[in-house]
Amino acid sequence: MARKPRLHFPGAVYHVTLHGNGNQQIFSDDTDRTRFLLLIQEGIEKFGHKVYAYCLHPSYLQLVIEVDETPLSRIMQQLGFRYTRWYNDYHQQNGHLFQGRYKAILIDPEVHLLNLVREVHLAPVRNGEESDPMRFAWSSHRAYCGREKVIWLSTDRPMLQIEETGIKALMRFHSYVNEGSQQEATEDFTRGSAYDPRVLGSDDFVRGVFKLSRQKYKPKVNPEKVQRIVLERYKLTEDELAAPGKNRHCAEARAYLAWLYLETGCDTLTALGEQLGRDVSSLSSAVRRLQLKAKKDEKTADRFQKLMNRIRR
Repeated sequence: MARKPRLHFPGAVYHVTLHGNGNQQIFSDDTDRTRFLLLIQEGIEKFGHKVYAYCLHPSYLQLVIEVDETPLSRIMQQLGFRYTRWYNDYHQQNGHLFQGRYKAILIDPEVHLLNLVREVHLAPVRNGEESDPMRFAWSSHRAYCGREKVIWLSTDRPMLQIEETGIKALMRFHSYVNEGSQQEATEDFTRGSAYDPRVLGSDDFVRGVFKLSRQKYKPKVNPEKVQRIVLERYKLTEDELAAPGKNRHCAEARAYLAWLYLETGCDTLTALGEQLGRDVSSLSSAVRRLQLKAKKDEKTADRFQKLMNRIRR
């Protein structure tokens, strides 16, 4: 059965989970976790979304994200790609790090946001990783409670649902989360609703989601423009770019095009792969090789920058 398409509209809030390939570790040490949080921050600066909560477990991660114009698929693709590239470099290994696609449930934030943040923060307790969420260093709980500062974390909207202000609000939030440990976990946050597993909310909310998500997303950078610039630079036609075989000139053009797709967020590598008749893993590998070359070869780096400059005009 074909997968249902992702639901997107500006302002949509999602609970996102992403597991390691074969449940392998995706965070081996604190350097890994620190790097991943830095990449989250860079993604926020690039795409303008908000992160309301996070929790980094050894073999999987959880995020609560509110998107702006850029769909969640582009945000997560770039985050996953950049972290995998860094992780494999740092640990001197190859291959896939994550297990297929991430899972995302679109929630009604007016009803479920605060409780979802609590469940994300309680996950280390429910998993037996820690006895108190405050003791777990790699979630957003301590930032919510004023114990540390995470400048890119958005806490205002969930905290508005706490009926206190100032220090009392921080204390009340911690108590609210701890109270949740005495209750059963809310499985709806991983299963969605009976009507549609992609959405969690009332019937009216679900109907509104489908109405909003039918609005066609228009990326800030047009993928047709990106392709045209690459085709002009390499003096190729669309058919030549997509032709089977291993022509080096065409392969280099495809690699630059895939890199530009990732950098601009104009579309996914999946969409590009379908157009070119290539799978995502081969495009990702081509980008990786090109990026490694650009680190050592000034000419390669300069060519990429010139292409980016043309796109931005």
